[in-house]
Amino acid sequence: MLNRRTIDILIADDREDGLIALEAVLGDEKNYRLVKARSGREALELVPEYDFAMLLLDVQMPEMDGVQTADAIRRVPGYEAVPILFVTAINKDEQHVYRGYEVGAVDYIFKPFDPIILKSKVAFFAELHRRKIMIMEQAQKLSEAEQRTRELQIQKIEIENQRRYHNLADAIPHMVVKANGDGEVDYLNQQWTAYTGLGLEAMGRGWFRALHPDDRERVVTEWRFAVAQGRAFEAEARLRRHDGVHRWHLVKSEPEMNAAGKIVAWLSTCTDIEDRKRFEEELVDARQAAEAANNAKTHFLANMSHEIRTPLNAVMGFSALLTDSDISLADKMKSVTIVQRNCQQLLRIVDELLDLSKVEAGELSVEKIETPVIELLQEVKTVMLAQAVKKGIALSMTLSSSVPAKIVTDFTRLRQILLNIIGNAIKFTNEGTVTVGTRFYTDMGGKSYMEFSVSDTGIGIEEGSLHKIFKPFSQADSTTTRLFGGTGLGLALSRRLARAMGGDVTLARSQPGVGSMFVVSIEAEVVPESSWYTKAREDFALEAAVIAQDMESDCLAGKRILLVEDAEDNQVLIQFFLNHTGAILEIAQNGEEGIDKALHNDYEAVLMDIQMPLVDGYQATSRLRAAGYDKPIIALTAHALQEQREKCMETGCNGHLTKPISRRLLIESLMRVTN
Repeated sequence: MLNRRTIDILIADDREDGLIALEAVLGDEKNYRLVKARSGREALELVPEYDFAMLLLDVQMPEMDGVQTADAIRRVPGYEAVPILFVTAINKDEQHVYRGYEVGAVDYIFKPFDPIILKSKVAFFAELHRRKIMIMEQAQKLSEAEQRTRELQIQKIEIENQRRYHNLADAIPHMVVKANGDGEVDYLNQQWTAYTGLGLEAMGRGWFRALHPDDRERVVTEWRFAVAQGRAFEAEARLRRHDGVHRWHLVKSEPEMNAAGKIVAWLSTCTDIEDRKRFEEELVDARQAAEAANNAKTHFLANMSHEIRTPLNAVMGFSALLTDSDISLADKMKSVTIVQRNCQQLLRIVDELLDLSKVEAGELSVEKIETPVIELLQEVKTVMLAQAVKKGIALSMTLSSSVPAKIVTDFTRLRQILLNIIGNAIKFTNEGTVTVGTRFYTDMGGKSYMEFSVSDTGIGIEEGSLHKIFKPFSQADSTTTRLFGGTGLGLALSRRLARAMGGDVTLARSQPGVGSMFVVSIEAEVVPESSWYTKAREDFALEAAVIAQDMESDCLAGKRILLVEDAEDNQVLIQFFLNHTGAILEIAQNGEEGIDKALHNDYEAVLMDIQMPLVDGYQATSRLRAAGYDKPIIALTAHALQEQREKCMETGCNGHLTKPISRRLLIESLMRVTN
């Protein structure tokens, strides 16, 4: 006989006498535990709480009868096949019985029931339940035995694999270290022991004793982080040889995971890279030497910028004055003499630069500096305005709210690109407008870009010519060359510069007779905005749409201006520039004299040359500001680099003009600061 374990039986009847009758027959069986329910709903609530061997359900119950209750119980997980016996006093017609069988009944007990028959049926199903439990227990034991067998087999395989692994690790020329899932070393191959002279016992639980003292903290920190994160580990470190010599090694570790994804071991190799490190050190030395040479070149170029721009300022300024019908013949002859003298100086510089270009051929460096976007656009606008005026077209610039105050990019290269693209737009537009739009955005990859769109109402480009507009020395067709001139280098050079800066120049659209739109994008980092930017943006917005018009005479009438400049040619040029503005110009020959005159006279503004002997423009401006001088000071400098612009502003200047100086920009700047 099977083990007489307790059997749970559910009896459900809405009548108390029905429950009592069932208890009277079945209650004397010690191995039965009768659980009573007085409705179908109560029976349904009790089912999940017990492991019933069978259910005795009265058919005639209110609200939810026995058949409905059985149908609902069959949907409870685990009760799909539990025996259900219906207890009923109604007739035994086949239709009624079939309805019970349809919902899962296994038998009927008709009232009044025979106690012997009832006991017999219940005992039969109780015995089935006991046997089912016994089979399940035996299956569980069998499963556990099989699992243990598998574990022993796996353990045997692991031991064999470990033996093979150790043999393989001892055969390879690299040092091999194995650690458990927590990073504690439990195996060292023969190469490790031969190199370090340290075995597993001498090493303890870690391999860090073999590290060079200068590398230990770094490597240990990185190793522990890798173990904590479960990531592969890689580091270069010096390992101590048994004779005390340290050699560079590449240490690489990979985590080994079990089927559940848990790290159970770390496998590490140590490869000697001493020769490679020595070679890299030699490369570093060579690179440092190259950087020193490059710094020397940069210094040379900065000086060369001054050497070129100073005579160029005189050449361009006096050449422009020669077209002015109001100046005397004597002044014109004086201007020609100055132009010739400065041209000879420029020719000498150009010859030297051509010789230098033979050495520097093929090199393109991109400088990353903080670039004020508004200042860049204002400078480009000023340069391009003359061309727009000459052709009678409008030049419009808009600054998007997305554009930051400053970006990190190559100011000079970006200026060169914009001048090329906007210059082309003006060149190929005979009437209408050239519009420059801006926006700043970040792509899906997280990279930020500054974008300039240049639209025109010009001649447009034929579809058949689109493929060659970015090729060097190419223009749309020969007619374009005859009508508009140019080498055809502008677009090709601009695209190459933009790509070197992480962006591109593309043709967004073009239609013959309607116009074109080019888009310039460059990768740029944002420099946090300063408080002055909001007003600067508003000021720029007021000046954004510019339609060229001649500068009015006497626009600076009665304004006293002090020019601090040591170069006589530039003194004369500034005088000529301001001749018809009504300004009263006084000159100081050097910084010391400029300080004295500014502090003892009432000037509306000071034009301060930066590069002067003894006391330069930076020093003079700093001393004036320290003395409480609060009138506007505009810096005049031959240095075009952004660092010089920022230094001027930090020193106390209110504006900055780069030589060669534009007459229009000079007058506009003076009008702005004196009004």
